[in-house]
Amino acid sequence: MTFPNLSLKAHQQGAATLLVVMVLAIVMAIISFTTANTGLMEQKIVGNDLRAREAFEGADAGIEYGVAYLTNDNYKALTWSTSGNNQSSSPATASGNIASGDFSYTPNVTYQRVLNSNYVRVVSTSSETHDNTISATNEQYVKALTLLNGGSTFNAPPMVMDGCLSDTVGGPDIYIGSRPDGIAAGTSNSPENQGAWGDSGDTDNPCLKQGYSNEHHEHLNAHGGQPVGSLFTPGKAWEYVFGTVTRAQIKAKADDEVESEVGDSSRNYVWVTDSGNYHTSWGSAIHPVILVFAASADCPKINGNPTIYGVVFIDAPCNRNDSGDNANGWGGATVYGTVIINGNTSKLNANTTIQDWSAATGTTTSLGNSFIDGIYKIPGTWKDF
Repeated sequence: MTFPNLSLKAHQQGAATLLVVMVLAIVMAIISFTTANTGLMEQKIVGNDLRAREAFEGADAGIEYGVAYLTNDNYKALTWSTSGNNQSSSPATASGNIASGDFSYTPNVTYQRVLNSNYVRVVSTSSETHDNTISATNEQYVKALTLLNGGSTFNAPPMVMDGCLSDTVGGPDIYIGSRPDGIAAGTSNSPENQGAWGDSGDTDNPCLKQGYSNEHHEHLNAHGGQPVGSLFTPGKAWEYVFGTVTRAQIKAKADDEVESEVGDSSRNYVWVTDSGNYHTSWGSAIHPVILVFAASADCPKINGNPTIYGVVFIDAPCNRNDSGDNANGWGGATVYGTVIINGNTSKLNANTTIQDWSAATGTTTSLGNSFIDGIYKIPGTWKDF
């Protein structure tokens, strides 16, 4: 007996099996390909995430470097580019590269602020050295804690007295530079006519006398600058300049620089206790100083052609004629900034030149922003983007 259909069924079953196997093989291949592709994608995502975190850490390191760079000396030496009411700068030395395996990141730090403000935006952008598409940017706002009263708004005239000016001789000069208020000298007193100079015969302005009457008509040449009264509360000359910073604090800073053997060209604070002639030059247009003549120094005789940049505070009157403690004896002295005398002043004499800070050539920042006591990170202002 024969069964002719059995062979056909066997062939059909073999073909079906082959088709199933082929489908399963294709499915397995697709699964394998998808799995491999997913693994590669995850690996790439992990790698990109790692690179992004490394760039972020580089940017954060740049922020720390940028904040730490803002010491007193570095801050006052920054060169600010001005555009309208905004300024920008950057550290004089770049932070180092940050390496991670075959990748390297270079943080680029910049400073931004409103014109002469003591609030600074520190921005750090970190980019991979060979692929600048891998980058991160962080920012942090800081405040420069200034030593001079008012910080960026500190605006003492070239000459300030907690008292009156009289018996000027020999033609000393005061220059107001580009001061918008045009004030050359100020006093704590309240003269009746605050907008004009007086002389020895002037009863309208008995406090701020530009000179005295004699055949030579010798007097102070303010070069168009005007006087002003009621500049601060009488007896508060120190507070007018330094605010809440005490004499002991300024002296301590000066003493620390002496003990640390800081070179003269790098000094920020100088405290003088000896009386008599004083011939030493201090500071520069990019590195002003705070020079304090303590009460024990009386009224120094600043002569011998010194040039001083910054703030000169004389913590004693300069008009006690009976002891010779007056400004007679000044000669050849040039000050860029401001001279503050804690009392009356008489006999300011020839070859003395006091120029407003704005008249100094090559300055990089305002006098009020030239002395900082530290950098304060403002909470809540850190940001990454």
